[in-house]
Amino acid sequence: MSVPADRYYTKTHEWALLLGGKRIRVGITKHAVEELGDITYVEIRPIGTRVRAGEPIGTIESNKATEKIYAPISGIIVERNREAGVVEEGSEEFGAGEIERIADDPYGSGWIAEIEADNPEELNNLLKAEEYEKLLKS
Repeated sequence: MSVPADRYYTKTHEWALLLGGKRIRVGITKHAVEELGDITYVEIRPIGTRVRAGEPIGTIESNKATEKIYAPISGIIVERNREAGVVEEGSEEFGAGEIERIADDPYGSGWIAEIEADNPEELNNLLKAEEYEKLLKS
């Protein structure tokens, strides 16, 4: 399984892509999608919430399980992917977008959230693509 080389990865199968400045786009990996099965619901903490690397920022539900989504980097949640049906925790809204984007294009239009990083250098604490691929093989 090939993973994009332009981003960083966590051992819990999230990815982080530096968009520019301090803005980091976050999603789950293809491996996570395959393990979860059919994704039915994705919820993240509200926009404006301060998060710390390694802490849960939301949950993802599927026909197999409910799993936590972890922040790959510390900062403030500034955006969610409405087009992919990602909702804010405590919201009355229920996945108005196309949730299948997360499974169909996890590294592209299926991203989950964006975080304004406190320190983008934290990305260096994450796995590079080749290290993540080794993790998947072990």
